[in-house]
Amino acid sequence: MRGNGKYLLVFALILVLILSVFGCDQEEAAMDEPVVDEPAEDEESIFIVARTNDAVNLDAGWAYYDGEIDLIYHMYEGLVKYIDDDLNVGPSLATDWYSDEEGKVWTFELREGVKFHDGSDFNADAVVFTFERILQEDHPYAGMGDWSYLDYLLGDVIAEVNAIDDYTVEFVLNDVFAPFMTYMGLYSQFIISPTSAQENKDEFYRNPVGTGPYMMEEWRSDEYTSMVLFDDYWGDKPAIDKIIWKVVPDASTRLMELQAGEVHAIKTILPEQLETIESDDALYLEQVPGANIFLGNINHEAEPFDDVRMRQALMHAVDFDSLVDSVYEGLGTRAINSMPPTIFGYNADIEPYPYDPDQAMELMADAGYGDGFDMDIHVFSGARVYIGRPVDVAELIASDLRAVGINTNVIVNEWAAHSEIISSHQHQLAFTGWYDVAHPNNFLRALVLEGMENNYKPDILWELADKANATYDRDLQEEYYLEMQQILHDDAAIMHIAHSDYTAAITADAGGFVLDPIGNVILLDAYFE
Repeated sequence: MRGNGKYLLVFALILVLILSVFGCDQEEAAMDEPVVDEPAEDEESIFIVARTNDAVNLDAGWAYYDGEIDLIYHMYEGLVKYIDDDLNVGPSLATDWYSDEEGKVWTFELREGVKFHDGSDFNADAVVFTFERILQEDHPYAGMGDWSYLDYLLGDVIAEVNAIDDYTVEFVLNDVFAPFMTYMGLYSQFIISPTSAQENKDEFYRNPVGTGPYMMEEWRSDEYTSMVLFDDYWGDKPAIDKIIWKVVPDASTRLMELQAGEVHAIKTILPEQLETIESDDALYLEQVPGANIFLGNINHEAEPFDDVRMRQALMHAVDFDSLVDSVYEGLGTRAINSMPPTIFGYNADIEPYPYDPDQAMELMADAGYGDGFDMDIHVFSGARVYIGRPVDVAELIASDLRAVGINTNVIVNEWAAHSEIISSHQHQLAFTGWYDVAHPNNFLRALVLEGMENNYKPDILWELADKANATYDRDLQEEYYLEMQQILHDDAAIMHIAHSDYTAAITADAGGFVLDPIGNVILLDAYFE
């Protein structure tokens, strides 16, 4: 989610996908893993999903990667929820909402008669507690995790959260903030039970309690987590009685278990598995464009890339279309701008720099580098959400650069060392990436202006980003975002490479499986044929 910058080292935790072990004794860990046959009509229906990694923290306010977020969308709810792929929001725990004329005070009318899984009542006090424990450092229940996505998104935005009465709550913002309602639909803003949080402060992350249609049943670290229907759920109950999130780190093993009927869905497909899945009538593929980007970070103060002609030469020298076809193998698309084309405000009028080695050499000659030069490119060694084979990308780009006279050396480092090279501006060109909420602010501001350590922060981009956030008029926002992307393109500010797709494979008898635009598995409408 975060790229390089002041948050990069924190967000490296997301991308490294650390597996942690908590609270299970040896006797529990030795128990058999669940294997469930298809249910008969009068039996409990169980849906099993195999994923790479386990959860670490199931407190909605402190969770921050997909091993946790998939589960949180089933056990908790927010005041609003996403109702389409554009991340428009509709009612959930709030039935209505409105802002004052200035757009800085937002009032939410809450749903009555809602219970948490522990039997306590959902009300305005629960909303205040959920937000204040994250946003107020001196709150008695602050610090229940090590990093909060809620704080990252809204920590500088929300000034106060006030309970007006039992079922009315207001959010006072420091200023108008265009993405506010979009952010309110995200998992990190989901409401937790104050009663359970207070009773289980140090262990709440393992004993999550929300208002969602499913409640925690059992968590065996690095094996599986199971959840069952909440009998007192206020809304329509899902068709599936029980969901098991099984940890299967090896991709080949996940596919074999899917083919054997031991699980009903697997998350994250490798390119080499596509043909097997697509040729199997018992399976189907779910593939959605990802809200992410893999890119080259160009240091604008490192010679010769302080000259726009040399940055443009880089763009013309690389055959990005062939690169994406070769490395992503159908599970990604070429990136043209700094945000994915699925996000509103994307500038579709911008044409990519064409692959033209002759034009690259002409630009180099004009800039005084007709005889070529030496350069290092830095790349990290492991896979990330936005790229499975980063070193292969670096080698392909280096080959293209050598063809136009740039003597290119590829340096491979582990993520921590790689991040330090970028944050200390030791690079000329270094590869990195980003994934985040599918909103322009999270790419054109959070990535380009706040996350990128490339010595490129023109005032005009800050001004446009500020203007976009200072209006709730989406047409005006789009106007500012379109201009930002054009400036980035003209300046050849960033080497845009690719957007990776999010993928899953599911058994053909299972319907209602959703992989959302942020890559989360949603089973609230799942069923068996």
